[in-house]
Amino acid sequence: MSVPRAGALQKHYTLRVDCLRLLMSSLVAAIAAVTAPLAQARCQIETVAEMPVAASVNQLITRGTIDGHAVSVLIDTGSYLSFIWRPAAERLGLRLVTGPRMRMFGLGGESRVDSTLVEELQVATFKVNNLRIPVAGDLASSVDFILGENFLGRGSVEFDVRHGAVRTLETRGCTPAELPYWAKTYSMAELLASPEDAWAIRVNVVLNGRVVRAQIDSGSTVSLLAKAEADSVGVRYVSNSAEIVGIGRRRLETWIADVQSFKLGDESINNTQLRIAQLGKYQTRDRIGTRIPVSTGTEPSLLLGMDFLRAHRVLIDNTTRKMVFTYEGGTVFQITRSSESDAAASDPVGATSAGN
Repeated sequence: MSVPRAGALQKHYTLRVDCLRLLMSSLVAAIAAVTAPLAQARCQIETVAEMPVAASVNQLITRGTIDGHAVSVLIDTGSYLSFIWRPAAERLGLRLVTGPRMRMFGLGGESRVDSTLVEELQVATFKVNNLRIPVAGDLASSVDFILGENFLGRGSVEFDVRHGAVRTLETRGCTPAELPYWAKTYSMAELLASPEDAWAIRVNVVLNGRVVRAQIDSGSTVSLLAKAEADSVGVRYVSNSAEIVGIGRRRLETWIADVQSFKLGDESINNTQLRIAQLGKYQTRDRIGTRIPVSTGTEPSLLLGMDFLRAHRVLIDNTTRKMVFTYEGGTVFQITRSSESDAAASDPVGATSAGN
């Protein structure tokens, strides 16, 4: 410390000022040390349940049990309802009951819906007893149980496919910037309000400069763009692709098309390709008193499927109504890998989810 030669009083005053400054600096540092953890503690992200998943064939598969029997569980954000696949219910010897008329539609059309009483259902740490569960789905499948948005949409959910996990979360006091705890840089998009009669993760994307409503659909092996929307945004068709099926028995033809630009939140992809399909072709019912088919609901124009989720780490936060995500690597929209095309064509659940 350099003290000017000025006399005892001035020297004493200067020393007191410097000591006061040192004391204040120490207090500020101490306060900062105490308040920093408090500030960080304001945002709390707690894991409610972690489900280990495998995605080898672009299906988000975990394990569970129904009445003590091991079952394969498809985590399907494209299905608003959790239900047992009909062939699995028959294999497990569950008694089916036909109750009040319920209609379930998917890309493959309509499926009959029954119900059954399950003594115990367990998926990860989630366990319920004496639960009546819908039964639907007509074609043979490797999947036994569909875990839909009526379970996943209760809180927040994180898709960490690269590390083999889907986590249901509880977030408190977090700003959107604090949600992607695994990365310093991230992209973000606003969640759209879902229809009153459905659970769905929906966001706006921009295709070729036009806003398109999209849905995060972990039950779809690949991303799919509605043909009507594809025509309106001016895509260029390149070739035909595999047929796809869903909860019903019908199949849909698909095409591959060039897309000049795709934008979701802060993420942009130029000169990519998407698969095209007539998404709502079989999702209709006859108007009462006529044979005029009408749509079963407001459908998204784009399904962001498992190819998108494999390439990203995604957190859906229903508290802030935000989707935060980071690019993890790999192809965002899978087009050319024939093995996955075959899987999409042959597996009735793998192509896309149940829908409304």
